[in-house]
Amino acid sequence: MSGPSRRVRRRREPAAASGRLGDAAAVARPVHELVDGAARRAPLDDAIVEGADVMSYRDLSRAADVVVARLLSLGGAENAPVAVRMPVCARQVAASLGILRAGGLLVWLGDGDLGERGKAVLAQTRPAFLLTAGPLEDELTRWYRDDQGGAVIDLAAPEPESAAEPPGAVLPAVGPDWTAYVAHTSGSTGPPKGVAQRHGSFAQFVTWLAEEFDLGPGSKVAQWVAPDHDPSLCEVFATLASGATLYPVPGRLRANPEKLVDWLVRERITFLQTVPSMGREIRRVISSSDPPLTELRALVLMGESLSGALANGLRAVLPRTRLANVYGPTETIAATCHEVTGVEGATVPIGRPIPGREVLVLDEADQPCPTGDVGEIVIRGACVADGYLGGVRPAAFRPVAVGDSRSSPAERCYRTGDLGRFRPDGLLEFRGRRDDQVKVAGVRMGITEIEAILAEHESVAECAVVAVVGEDGLVTRLTAHVVARGDGVGVPQAGAVTWRAWLREHFGASIGAVAFVTRHAPLPRTVAGKVDRRALAVADVRRDVVRTTTAPQESGPSTAEIVGRVIEAWPALVSAAGTDDVGSVDGDVPRLLGVLTRIRERFRVDVSASDWLADPTPTGLAALIEAAIRDRDHLDESVVRATRGRSES
Repeated sequence: MSGPSRRVRRRREPAAASGRLGDAAAVARPVHELVDGAARRAPLDDAIVEGADVMSYRDLSRAADVVVARLLSLGGAENAPVAVRMPVCARQVAASLGILRAGGLLVWLGDGDLGERGKAVLAQTRPAFLLTAGPLEDELTRWYRDDQGGAVIDLAAPEPESAAEPPGAVLPAVGPDWTAYVAHTSGSTGPPKGVAQRHGSFAQFVTWLAEEFDLGPGSKVAQWVAPDHDPSLCEVFATLASGATLYPVPGRLRANPEKLVDWLVRERITFLQTVPSMGREIRRVISSSDPPLTELRALVLMGESLSGALANGLRAVLPRTRLANVYGPTETIAATCHEVTGVEGATVPIGRPIPGREVLVLDEADQPCPTGDVGEIVIRGACVADGYLGGVRPAAFRPVAVGDSRSSPAERCYRTGDLGRFRPDGLLEFRGRRDDQVKVAGVRMGITEIEAILAEHESVAECAVVAVVGEDGLVTRLTAHVVARGDGVGVPQAGAVTWRAWLREHFGASIGAVAFVTRHAPLPRTVAGKVDRRALAVADVRRDVVRTTTAPQESGPSTAEIVGRVIEAWPALVSAAGTDDVGSVDGDVPRLLGVLTRIRERFRVDVSASDWLADPTPTGLAALIEAAIRDRDHLDESVVRATRGRSES
């Protein structure tokens, strides 16, 4: 199950430390009651800080009461999904707390999630209410209200008299097996699936997170994760359940690492959870300007593979900060954690099970793999969701009858589809995904493994490998999208010849089936900050469709033409002068993503919101579009040359 460089190993005994079921004391109270307890202990302590706006725990509790009253006045929300679609802000948190108090199932949507994913989430969950804040009515809100018959509650609107909480209103006694929230998978490899997580599991994890990283009164936690991904819920409620203070990251800082680091320093943030790609940018900023990021006590990285080079670099520039690598799919909240305390090798392990989880590595016969052998990572324990919304319980949730004797075959189990292996020291390593194992011309290749090796080359700033599938359903080639470093500070320029030779050193001649595209703009990313592989795959297919012959092509539009078409496509936010900053329009993120969708339709290129926010002007967007068009044309020419070579051989 390994990549192109697979070697034959002698059979060894199964790993002795196959990820024991970590001790996990049951948390007697649901998360919202833990937050209420923190509010009673210190009502005047800061709960949420947004610049000059400070919300105390008492104010947060009162704001949540208002939400409860609104829900009760409309019939209540007990055991009903309630969606929150707002920017990251105090009102979003208060709304969420109110929903949990009312016994509702919390569903978070990003305010910028305008496309098919947002519709899929709403259609799948069928929330009783959609909570918003402000007069903005975008396409998704109108679709939910008009086409789906949904009820929209604008929490920024004046409260109706009927919203006063009835005297003696009794809130439901929420138990550990009640559903706390519905989180959706990212949708990066298929339609998003709704995962319903229980109160008991949620409370257990946020309690562990707070205790493991010493969150409590005086801690300052950055609210970084996008609201439509479950780690955001965990960082918010671990903060508030422990009496710490939550600092929502301003939206415009997310695309500007320099300003983000300045904000972390200014606000004296003590805990940050983000993805390794942003960790790389933080390291770059600190290395070049040496800001005094001395208050940061813990940096937790998740969502992407963490390289040893990045981990070692972060340890060098943040010697007093705890660095942790956390792994786990949405279906289990999280599964393992590894704290980096020394010099790491090429790959940072994902560690040992978080309490309450048993982690196994199984072969194709559902037997434990020997130490060092690669198999599928399987997670068991109360943390595992029952399945997906609608009672869907696919084969991935089929139980296994091996491992810890305290587990039974009937216990909740999730087969992640991820590949891993246990090292001799008992630490678990991530080794890619089962569905990353593809065959090209009969040769099996591991996409994640190729990415990891390619990223280690000094000339590569970031990279992503996607499989290109032909009309017959077979993989015809792998395309490596590479953002080259070559920044004039001692890193040499490189290209396909250098990178192919680098990969051949590790994988042999079979790596010849990989094509390379040098990108002039950063890789596209999802709202969660992960590489948008679907966008890259679609771009590859589109390039093959557009360029099927060697006929000369018309030159692309000029910069002036692109700017003019951007202005034409977005008159609500950009003036005809072409230089207005989007920040002057109150950071209208939904319309921003709407215009990017229209740009994709018009120019047949993908431009991410975070890339454009680094230069929030039409001319800045035009530059990104030009770069994307160059990338597209570059790959088209590579495909034509490769096609010629095959036809002539």
